[in-house]
Amino acid sequence: MRIRLILILLLGGAVSVPAASLNGLYFGLDNMRGFAEVYWWFQPDGRVLRNTLPASLTTAGFNSACQSNSGFCATYTLNGAKLTIQNKDGKTEEWTYAVLNGGIQLNYLIMTPVDKFAAGARLSGTFDRPSSTTIHSAPGSNVTITAPTFYTFKPDGTFTMLSIVGVDAESRVKGASVTSSQQAQKAGTYSLHDNVLELTGNGGSEQHMIFPVAGGNLNIDGVVYKKQAAAK
Repeated sequence: MRIRLILILLLGGAVSVPAASLNGLYFGLDNMRGFAEVYWWFQPDGRVLRNTLPASLTTAGFNSACQSNSGFCATYTLNGAKLTIQNKDGKTEEWTYAVLNGGIQLNYLIMTPVDKFAAGARLSGTFDRPSSTTIHSAPGSNVTITAPTFYTFKPDGTFTMLSIVGVDAESRVKGASVTSSQQAQKAGTYSLHDNVLELTGNGGSEQHMIFPVAGGNLNIDGVVYKKQAAAK
């Protein structure tokens, strides 16, 4: 009787164990889509935001993003090695789930949790983001727009930001090709706390979302800026 009672209690306990929950933002690269950046932000109340980033990594930011991008907001249930996503259009997705090297693996996606910066943290180095777009405006005519951006942070709390926009218009018409460029630069001081980068300079201040990514790089406002190698 005692053994039977223990078995009943164990079985009863197994049935009543609640589903696990996740909490936090995870970042990864989807190698099936040209290494596109992927974001999954889980809330412990069973909600998840995917394929977009909010203006801030706060509960208010999450709620606002769900309201403006309802198609990217869903609910989830985690049971063991199975993650079930219930989309608002009624469609259900089944993902395999595993813990991997401090992060998680969902099917083939390997994702790492997004870290926060301690208050008063400092950055060092130059980080750049290339950008290039070609537009076919007419037969034989192409317009290429390049717009790289460079952030340089120093441990003394100062920064510079340089943005260069170049336009290269090619045409079959003789003399119609045009090449031009212009620069915009900011300088001042910066501060970090959690996932907030505050830049002060040029008579004003602005806030950006920021978090570190693999390789010593930075993600600023949803865009990866790669750290340049130090000059020898």
